[in-house]
Amino acid sequence: MGTYNKTLDSIAVKLGLNEEEKVLNKAAEFERLLQAKTIAGSNITDTSKVAICLDIAAGMFGVDYDVKTAIKYSGLKPAMYANSRKVLENLLEINSDKLSTSMLCITLQCSGVQSLADKILESYQKHAKMEIDLNLPQYVCIAVYQACRINKVKVSKSKIIEKSRLKPSQWAKLDADWTKYVDDNFTGVQKKKGRRQKDVKQNDDNQEKMEVDSPKKDVTEPQIESYMDWKQRMLQAAYKELSELENNRKQSMTPRRSPRKTPQKFSPYKSSSKINGVRLLFPLNS
Repeated sequence: MGTYNKTLDSIAVKLGLNEEEKVLNKAAEFERLLQAKTIAGSNITDTSKVAICLDIAAGMFGVDYDVKTAIKYSGLKPAMYANSRKVLENLLEINSDKLSTSMLCITLQCSGVQSLADKILESYQKHAKMEIDLNLPQYVCIAVYQACRINKVKVSKSKIIEKSRLKPSQWAKLDADWTKYVDDNFTGVQKKKGRRQKDVKQNDDNQEKMEVDSPKKDVTEPQIESYMDWKQRMLQAAYKELSELENNRKQSMTPRRSPRKTPQKFSPYKSSSKINGVRLLFPLNS
């Protein structure tokens, strides 16, 4: 932080501007210029001058400034503070009414909508039924507000109304007129362009999908067999297979005599010699 007079340093710290070097340098410059000018019939004190100089400098660089706190430390009432601010602006030859879209966008931190706001202002001036001064703050404010609305950028509506210097009822009427005009000439065009690009893309995707996934007309869908028919068919196939296996087994087997039917030479159970109906274990002639 540079070296400034004690009053400027003290009020800057209380307003949270002690780190804003550009604001402090500009406020100090304004204060030096006012020292060479006389303010006849004014109750503006040195403290009030410093507070108002900080206010003007902060507005020029788009830095947030707590006006309520500044009024408190300036020692002036709100109405007197506003009048004194205009007096100092006239002495410093600062045209506060000339508000540009670039300055307002910097203050609201929405620089991305500046080009669209300028287009809206230019278009409205061409189609207006009467001549309007686009340098008036209300037109600049409403153009920036409409540009933020189209691009869905959130800004402080109360701060814009304050910058426009209109009453809430006057702002509401102006907002209604410009909203209708902007929707007819800007919002609709952007939606149509976006919709056309989206439709073209969807048509291309659908065409590719139809070429790849579309079924051929000659292909017929398979008929679904009932459970009872399937069961009967499976049983018949199983019986047929078992029958074939059985036939193959019978054909592969060769007949052979049982060893028990073969007469044994020395079998004790079979002997040709019988005496009195009794079978002999050993023949008598042996």
